[in-house]
This record gives sequence, C-alpha cells and structure tokens, in this order.
Amino acid sequence: MNDRVIHVAVADDHPLVVVALRDCLQRAGGFEVVCECTNGSELIGALDRHPADIAITDFCMGHGDAALDGFNLLNRLARRHPKTHIIVLSAQSNAAIIRRAVKLGARAFVSKEDELDEAVRACVHVTVSNGTFYSPSVRAILDTAALAEAPMTDLTARELEVVRLYAQGFQLNEIATKLGRSVSTVSSQKTVAMRKLGMQTNTSLIRYAYENGLI
Repeated sequence: MNDRVIHVAVADDHPLVVVALRDCLQRAGGFEVVCECTNGSELIGALDRHPADIAITDFCMGHGDAALDGFNLLNRLARRHPKTHIIVLSAQSNAAIIRRAVKLGARAFVSKEDELDEAVRACVHVTVSNGTFYSPSVRAILDTAALAEAPMTDLTARELEVVRLYAQGFQLNEIATKLGRSVSTVSSQKTVAMRKLGMQTNTSLIRYAYENGLI
C-alpha cells in the first residue's frame, strides 16, 4: 500500500467484534476506523456522513432494521456507495450465500472462524487488487461445495433471503413487509425454494437453514 491512510467503516451487532476489529486495524497501521455501527441502517447513515474506502460488515445482524440486512444491505451499499470496497465478516458457512454476496459486490468474505488478522489481509487485498479475497475457512467451504454441488445451491438470492427470514421465525406477511414484496410473492418464493430442495414440510426447511448456515 502507499502512505495514504485507508478509512474503514465497521458494522457488527456484537460490540466486542467491533472493538477487536478497530484494535486490529490500528495495530496494523495505515488504517483509520471512521465509524462503528451495530446494524445496516447505522452503516448506511454513517457512510453518508463519513465516506470510507472500506466497509467491513457482518452479513446477518440481529439489531435494528431487518430490511437492511443480508443481501438487501449489500445491494444498498453497492448502489449508494459504489466506491466503497465491501468486506463481509461473518460466521456464514453456506457456499451459495458466499457466492451471492460476491455477486452483489462484496470484494472479500472473511469467516469469523479464522484469525482476526484475516480481516486486515482482506483490507490490504481490496486496496491493492481487483480480485476477490477469501479467508482460509471460506475458501474451504467453497472448495468443498464445488466438489459436491447439490440442487440446494440453485436457490436465488431472493429465495435464500425468504428461507433465512422464515427460519428466524418471521411470518410470511412480516417477511413481505421487511423485503418490500407482496405476501403472494414471498409465499411463492418459499414454495419454489422448498420444491428445489425436495422438501415437503416447514420443519425440514428450518432444519436446512440451520444445517447450512443460513441463520
């Protein structure tokens, strides 16, 4: 990197993660954390006020506006702050979600199972390279999925989001409100997802979400 200080925004609903990231970046040198947020709405607002070179964000945050979470948050970040490099720091273990996140603009995906220094490496990478950065655990998830692809990975981003929220306990009308879709559309997307996965019951769908890191 050059001598320019890289401005970083951090968002995670666990304060200890935010503090750990800030301290890690400060020790690395060359980075300045310009805002610390606990949800997607805060992150968007903070970037409006304090533009950053990099935004490190969790994928699924339990606090605040659920409509600005997951794929919706990545979509909004990419549209509203296209010059900000997005790094996802998450416990997600679902290869389909990781791939979708990258398609939606994430430049790096770092697992919380890896050392925190991987987040610093991701920041360096997106600053000097146009390629995508994956931490070791994320790379292993993608490699394993590539060896044993299953129909479940064919779910669209919208279907994955419906399944994820449904498994979290939201009703279809609540999901429709959060995602800005009609109840009939959400119901159809849930039905199509279950058909693609070969599932007949809601219990099976919820179990799938747990077993595949959707929640």
